[in-house]
Amino acid sequence: MRLLIAGAGAVGGFVAARLADGGQDVTVLARPHRAEQLRDSGLRLASQGGIRTVRTSVVTADELSSDYDAIVLAVKSGDLDSVMDDIGPVAKQSAAIVPFLNGIAHIEPLVHRFGSAVLGGVLRISTEVGADGTIEVLAPTFDVELGELDGPPGARVDELASAFRAAGANVATSDDIVGAMWAKWVFIVSIGAVTSLMRAPVGDIVAVAGGEAFARAVLAEAAAAAAAAGHPVAEDDLQLTEQTLTAAGSAVTASMSRDLIAGRRTEVAVFDDFAEQARAAGAPARLIELSALVLRVHNHRVLAASTS
Repeated sequence: MRLLIAGAGAVGGFVAARLADGGQDVTVLARPHRAEQLRDSGLRLASQGGIRTVRTSVVTADELSSDYDAIVLAVKSGDLDSVMDDIGPVAKQSAAIVPFLNGIAHIEPLVHRFGSAVLGGVLRISTEVGADGTIEVLAPTFDVELGELDGPPGARVDELASAFRAAGANVATSDDIVGAMWAKWVFIVSIGAVTSLMRAPVGDIVAVAGGEAFARAVLAEAAAAAAAAGHPVAEDDLQLTEQTLTAAGSAVTASMSRDLIAGRRTEVAVFDDFAEQARAAGAPARLIELSALVLRVHNHRVLAASTS
């Protein structure tokens, strides 16, 4: 397949490298500075096995062509509008669009603009970008779930699933991809709220009195909100999330809390959108609202420091 990966950060860079390893024809869409970096040094992935370099085609928005089989969106929620503008000229062709964004707020604007080209997608990896642009692989997890937004998986979903399997991902196709997206959303806001509010990894939180009860309370609140919104999370998924949130000695954190501690801007919209959905469903998520407030205050301070 000819695949365009829009985004070259911790998510897009990892996905592009793995798909290229799997034999796909991969092009990475990046901003000019990042594009120059990738052309010089390639996609650098660091894991326990060392650092390796993967080379792909790299383009900026003004260099895009129109002959992609699928476009994978791997950007943060705040960059959705700009990336839609970037891919607009080529997305009007026959390419399927697979968004790997957190939450579900991105689906409506994507469908409004690109219609039935849009699929649903869930990606589970653990990566972050170092100061030099190297993508650090924090855990070997590489799980992908794909589906049509309004029906059972078809040929294009199956073709994409095959491409990700060839890349080494654990792949599932779903008749209810929106439900799968909600399940991941509950996981993200739960671990994000717990580790951001406490500014600590899971193991340190549950090691103190009240820590485990706090983690369970956050998850219960998020699960109740999802159920009230019409997307109850399966009991097996909730148990796995609970195990993650209460594992003794665990070094697990969330990207939100890592950004918070490092003094970087955080993707607070993921929390804000969840809290809004919870209120609309009549099941306010107070601890998640508190987390969103903490992250908004942090982002305000980061912005103020950058402009002073």
